[in-house]
Amino acid sequence: MIRIQCSDKEKLDFICNLLNKSEQQLPIFQEYYFFDTLLSTQDFASNLYNNAETKFPVFILSASQTGGRGRRGSSWASPRGGVWMSMMFESELETSELFTFLILAALIVSEAVESQVGITPQIKWPNDLLIGGRKFAGILMDTDVETGKLTKVTIGIGINSNNDLEITRNQILDKSTLKPAITTLRSAFDGQQINNFELVSFILHKFSNLVPKLNSKLFRDELRYLFKRKIEDSASTLSYRFKTKNNEFAGEIVLVNDDGSILVRNLDEPRSNPLVRIDSVFDTSMG
Repeated sequence: MIRIQCSDKEKLDFICNLLNKSEQQLPIFQEYYFFDTLLSTQDFASNLYNNAETKFPVFILSASQTGGRGRRGSSWASPRGGVWMSMMFESELETSELFTFLILAALIVSEAVESQVGITPQIKWPNDLLIGGRKFAGILMDTDVETGKLTKVTIGIGINSNNDLEITRNQILDKSTLKPAITTLRSAFDGQQINNFELVSFILHKFSNLVPKLNSKLFRDELRYLFKRKIEDSASTLSYRFKTKNNEFAGEIVLVNDDGSILVRNLDEPRSNPLVRIDSVFDTSMG
């Protein structure tokens, strides 16, 4: 039995239309939530994780967030008009496969934007999507690990689609002295309204089709290959700054490893240590 919880009839209709969109295959999600506003869809997912009655996979959508968060505690502005969502899955993959979920999410969002908007995004390691060098989407991953295996994976996706660009910038500036290099899909698409329903529907059905395939090593290897190609294709036009324990420097990605770590060339001090390993670290505890 599918469980649906929404804050009003309009949002209930949105979810019902998502379920009815495909006559051939229903999405794999067992619980659907769509609210007017939340602190964070990731935090809401964490609360569901601690509920023994939760049925997985879970889909959560909010029209806005008041405490959206990014990787390593950074803030994420989530005003109305954008797409703010989380999906929680059960998994038996080894922890060495942790990065595969993030790769899948990045590729699905990229394909969704290309399909619905006609713009091919760049993927910036490890979890940002850009158009014209400006960020419009980010992906956050929280996981739960037991005895070397993933048990729960929560993928958070934030997309600047129709949200007002200046409002979004100002909300970020409230928490940072830096002027963020961001954009929205509407701004990048000559001010035309983006169909959020079609965007969310594409992402929902792609996850439903592809997450079960993650049990296949051949499919995981294919994802890694596609992701590496995306990173390589964008490397020539995107600039990176990396932080290590004792240093911060401009770098160039030389190699993306299977576990999501990278080897980079220190462009500030090319003679001292030509290659530096940068690990991709995500939160491995939920609840």
